[in-house]
Amino acid sequence: MISYPTLNEYLDSIILPKSIEEVLEYKYELEGRELQFILSANDSLKKYADYESYRSENVHCMGTCLMNFTRVGMYFLLEKEIVTVSTSNFNEDVEKLDWKVTHYPFKKIKELDLEFAENGKKTHYETGVLYVKVIDDKDVVRTHVLHNMNPRHLHCFRDFHSNIVNNVDVPNTCKK
Repeated sequence: MISYPTLNEYLDSIILPKSIEEVLEYKYELEGRELQFILSANDSLKKYADYESYRSENVHCMGTCLMNFTRVGMYFLLEKEIVTVSTSNFNEDVEKLDWKVTHYPFKKIKELDLEFAENGKKTHYETGVLYVKVIDDKDVVRTHVLHNMNPRHLHCFRDFHSNIVNNVDVPNTCKK
């Protein structure tokens, strides 16, 4: 559907932090499926019911990912949570994508596990794997896996999560 390395490299070049509203209004200089994918994901996020509650929060890292091998999407690292917007990996028609928004608040994340895919390099922009163990509303731990992430962002997730867990109230920055 999309080229993870192309999109992750492009998104990594955008100077952050910016508010999520600025990120969604950004003038992306891409073509083809990659541009359609980002515009569709951003449009879906803007129409999301809870958008007003986090539109002014800063995005520190963003990129594309594959979720459980059935959904493709984008992730946004905010100061207190990870937000993903994803759609079926099997739908080729960008006009008919059914997007789903998911929030992973750091306060509900029990554990993060980060790794690089085998034989991967940081410069490949698609070798990162993030395992997120979240306590749901029924106090059950659920594991969510984000594949094909930009590995340059993995330390950012760890730092943000560590600051929240340790009650460190320091503005986070994602140093690439």
